[in-house]
Amino acid sequence: MKHETNKKGFTLIELLVVMSIIALLLSILMPALGRARAEAMLTKDQSQVKAIYGGFSFWSPTHKGMFPIPGLQQRLADPGTGNFIKGRGPEDISVNDHASMLSMSIMQNLFTPDILVAPTEQSEWVAPMEAYDYDVFDASSTSTAGVFWDPIFGNDLTGEEGDCNNSYGIMPLTGKRKPRNWQVGASSFALLGSRGPEEGINSKYSKSNLLHGISSDWKGVVSFGDGHLETLETFYPNATTYIDDNGDSQIDNIFKEDEDQPADVDYGSGQGQLADCILTHVKYGDITDVTSSKAGGVSEFLHD
Repeated sequence: MKHETNKKGFTLIELLVVMSIIALLLSILMPALGRARAEAMLTKDQSQVKAIYGGFSFWSPTHKGMFPIPGLQQRLADPGTGNFIKGRGPEDISVNDHASMLSMSIMQNLFTPDILVAPTEQSEWVAPMEAYDYDVFDASSTSTAGVFWDPIFGNDLTGEEGDCNNSYGIMPLTGKRKPRNWQVGASSFALLGSRGPEEGINSKYSKSNLLHGISSDWKGVVSFGDGHLETLETFYPNATTYIDDNGDSQIDNIFKEDEDQPADVDYGSGQGQLADCILTHVKYGDITDVTSSKAGGVSEFLHD
């Protein structure tokens, strides 16, 4: 006996209704999912900045309370013997640039290279160092300075000297601020964190806006001297101030090198007075060239 089966599919109207419902749900969910992803990236960035500060802190107890300083590892020859002796001799301030400092920190296992690249990094020049060479370490020679870090590690945001292997802005290791602030210290002092635009001038075209903020505004993570973190949407944190050359307290832009400060004879040759907070990338330079040097191995500050 033959049975007839009534096979009925969806009508065009029913399909359109289903598609409309799906589109409506997506329009509701997508912004929420995007926001959740942004918050996850912010949390990861916070953990990385905290880990970098933690690495510096592990170094300090056995080094007179100071964070890593390359020039105190790769020292100049001892004046008495003329030999290069680990832990003896004057500090070589010419190697106190960020690339040397971070590379030395990696050599000392304070953290790994990948932690130095932000999870939302947008620059074409910034990437993790893929093959750090731990075998270059050599403190045995007395006729030449030892090798205490992999010199291939880069910190040049411009890409002129190869890849930059670090995302984060850090205080320069130079001037009177180094012995005073390159250690666990005041909660109002910005030590490291998300980089910002040049001279701390808000620009809708700054690449640093893409780290966490919307495409036309900046947002970042900053670690302060006492180790606490803040997620900022301003270049002027509430507690961050500096004393100008008149002795008055001024609100401070953490990405700008303010000029109205008391002279710092330990900082360069009249090229500025670095007494306030500034987060930047430093580019290694010849400190014998007083026309361009900012002292401490720093030839210029790089931002964005």
